Amino acid sequence: MTDTDIRPEPLDAPSAPLCCDTTNEQAYALERMQLALDAARTGIWDWNLITGEVHIDPRVRRLWGLPDDAEASFEIFRNALHPQDRKRTKEAVNVALDPTHEGDYEIEYRVIGQTDRIERWVSVRGRTFFENGRAVRILGTARDITERKQREQHVRVLLRELVHRSKNLLAVVQAMARQTAAGSPSVEDFQRKFGARLQALSMAHDLLVSQDWRGASMCDLVRAQMAYCLDMKEGELATRATIEGPRIMLKPEAAQNIGLALHELATNALSFGGLSRPEGAVSLTWRFDDGRLNIEWRESGGPAVTAPPREGFGHKVVKRLVAQALDGTATLHFPPEGLIWTLSIPASYATVREELA
Repeated sequence: MTDTDIRPEPLDAPSAPLCCDTTNEQAYALERMQLALDAARTGIWDWNLITGEVHIDPRVRRLWGLPDDAEASFEIFRNALHPQDRKRTKEAVNVALDPTHEGDYEIEYRVIGQTDRIERWVSVRGRTFFENGRAVRILGTARDITERKQREQHVRVLLRELVHRSKNLLAVVQAMARQTAAGSPSVEDFQRKFGARLQALSMAHDLLVSQDWRGASMCDLVRAQMAYCLDMKEGELATRATIEGPRIMLKPEAAQNIGLALHELATNALSFGGLSRPEGAVSLTWRFDDGRLNIEWRESGGPAVTAPPREGFGHKVVKRLVAQALDGTATLHFPPEGLIWTLSIPASYATVREELA
């Protein structure tokens, strides 16, 4: 029997030759079986426990990264096992060899290809044959499940990230509610301001979700926050706001915090600053300098600016909270011609794209 001939031989050979019809039926059955195996991307292996011989088909050979001229053996299979999976695989084999065990040998583990050194996850299933209470053979299948395992790992990472971010988000919302309440003269004012801030936070999260939490486009974040706060369409926004900078993707924590800052700046500009008059405007620019991402918000054409008598929640967000959350520094200036806000954070919070805004 060769490595590619995986058809099990009967324990007792028939005493009479098979008729032609029976031979054809067997050929059709084998063909159907091979089609099913190909459709399921499944290979077959056959381990003779008496002689120690192992016969495998080409698909199993590829899974284990075996050269075409390498003879299959139990040692080769065992040595290819990932070190972390060897103990439980040995235990599963011992159970399969136990004549009192009911059920098939079934396990999932990692193998490292002998020639390509590629780590793969395989799903292995086998059926043990016994004679007089002694295991004499295991015939089974092997299937590559690497993609499925990678998806499962991705889901686990996302769930852990979700738990982590949910805790952070709840802390942000709690602080937002507390600070908004402290600066609101009435319940109605609190509801209006708190609802708007929650919406700003939600918009940043919508962008993150659309990118599977890998990040959010700076341009998309700016336009979404400003269009919402200023109740403007894209065309109208372009006449009141200058937005310039390289195409970058912000990391989730940067998108969330910068989104909150933009919300506070835009609503303040609409009520008291550069956008409170028809001729007023704002400009938002960002660039990379010396390993830093520098962002500047500048207003013009509004009423003469003076520093506020006290710091409200919005003031704290743009001057301290965002900078602290992103390991950066922020400045807030009030020249008469218009408010200027700058934020400088490590460039690691963003990924550059090739296109220009």
